[in-house]
Amino acid sequence: MRNAAVQIRDLCYSYDDIPVLTDVHLDIFPGDTASIVGPNGGGKTTLIKVILGLANPDKGTVLVYGNAPVQERTRIGYVPQFARYDPNFPISVLEVVCMGRIGNSLSGHYTRHDKDVALELYMPLI
Repeated sequence: MRNAAVQIRDLCYSYDDIPVLTDVHLDIFPGDTASIVGPNGGGKTTLIKVILGLANPDKGTVLVYGNAPVQERTRIGYVPQFARYDPNFPISVLEVVCMGRIGNSLSGHYTRHDKDVALELYMPLI
């Protein structure tokens, strides 16, 4: 049996006593592709924040590679969505893919090796 990269059990989260996530159970395994789909205000972003360790659940457990999310932040790539477009900030698809590897670097920048890994592993998927 494979170990889950993300394991969520009995997750509950609320804003000001208004439940947003209730009794969520989820396993995402290494190599899997997952989508979170739902209406505005349905808890999609909240779920991502809990997985990233940016928000603490009211109840339940969240494990990333068997540990608390904050312990695995360098293994999680996250590019938040912004509602506005800035034409003065051009960025390529390769640069976006490389952003997911910045957590592996002490400098806060991706390296040539990161770029090579991104090209080899991720670009064929696009």
